[in-house]
Amino acid sequence: MNNLVKATRDWLSIKALVPSLHLLHMARPSISPGRSVFFEGLRFRRGAAAWSLERKMEWVLQRLRFSLRRAYRETIYYHELFDRIGFDPRADFSFEDFSRLPVLGREDAHRAGRRLISTAVPTDHLRRDATGGSSGTPTEIWMGPEERGWRESGGESFMRRLGLPTGTRIGYFWGHHLDPAETDSLRDRIYCFVKNVKTFNCFRLSPEVFESYHQEFERWRPTCIVAYAGALGSFAEYLLERGYRPSYPTRCLVTGAEKLIPHHRRLVETAFGRPVHERYGSRDVGYIAYQMDPARSLDFDIDWADLLLEPETEGEESSILITKLHADGMPMIRYRIDDVGRFPRGSCPGHPTFALREVVGRVTDGVRLPDGRWVHGIEFPHLMKDYPIREFMLLQHKDYSVQFMIAPKNGFGEESRRQIENIVTANLPGLDVRIELVEQVPRTKANKWRPVVSEAPVTKGESR
Repeated sequence: MNNLVKATRDWLSIKALVPSLHLLHMARPSISPGRSVFFEGLRFRRGAAAWSLERKMEWVLQRLRFSLRRAYRETIYYHELFDRIGFDPRADFSFEDFSRLPVLGREDAHRAGRRLISTAVPTDHLRRDATGGSSGTPTEIWMGPEERGWRESGGESFMRRLGLPTGTRIGYFWGHHLDPAETDSLRDRIYCFVKNVKTFNCFRLSPEVFESYHQEFERWRPTCIVAYAGALGSFAEYLLERGYRPSYPTRCLVTGAEKLIPHHRRLVETAFGRPVHERYGSRDVGYIAYQMDPARSLDFDIDWADLLLEPETEGEESSILITKLHADGMPMIRYRIDDVGRFPRGSCPGHPTFALREVVGRVTDGVRLPDGRWVHGIEFPHLMKDYPIREFMLLQHKDYSVQFMIAPKNGFGEESRRQIENIVTANLPGLDVRIELVEQVPRTKANKWRPVVSEAPVTKGESR
């Protein structure tokens, strides 16, 4: 009977409450434009799912030409930039021509300010957002109805492809605005009831909190858990240490916000026995890419209908550049998102890629050596996985010295400390390494765990 009640509750949200909420939004003038685009984005992605590569390339090129022409007409920044470099967006330019346009960095966006904002979108139709500031000063962006609709429909399309339309029973092991300790208004409770979701704060964790979450999840049995990657890894480790065999989620797990390191993926898959889909995105550009079939491949599918994603340089590993194809409020063309990706063979600047082999991490998630070499941060979670530590953070200061902060577990002793110091020193030759035991490692401004952060200056011609 309990399963029947849950199934009825799911049906009520998916078939009645969520559609009613959409109708309510359509009736509000301030929301209606973006809501119409949301459904347009869903229809387009569904219809284009079977397109050939050639047809996708042609559509992206035509949409790119439209986007650059609009940016030239409607923003001061791109009008001046294109005139200054002699680029005519009204011509039928190619991807190769596009590759010669300057890259837009975060500092460029900060300096440009309102000159990047469209003069054609009414002010009351613009919505402000900003990054979490984990790479320094937060990047402020402004979105019009078109970008908001395409962005939201990208996330919804991904979940529908997993069989999880809005209204499905989903547990959010998350934070920010979903943190129930911070937002528990009547409006928030109605929103969660309509969409059939529950929120579980992932920022204030302890064994007692993990135990209470486990019991609540067992009673509720969500179809999917959407979680911060690091917090989910810690939760999975707790479950395994106590020999629990959770009956939830009934379908899958989705991670985001942080890089899902291989060690955490293994813990989660072992603890829950369900597929784990990593989702890649950011506040400044929205949902970017998704792992659709992790049992077969850990490649990411790009949301090419919304974004053109390209490598900044040739080669397998490169900084990721993003061009928004529906940015009506604030165009961002060849925007360096400060992430590093591993690209398919043959990828080259200016040309869209429709898959990523791996999202390696932030540009600053590595350790720099004074001779110009660079050790990528993804190495260190692998090196630490067999030691009795809850979490760690390797912080490299501007003088190249390394502060290695460790939150130990039971069983951590002087021998563990000595071995870790030896292995870190061996992998970072010539650097001053200091081990420090802490209760909890620092988080970013967005409360994310970044195991490796470097403040050392970037040198030209860095090599790994």
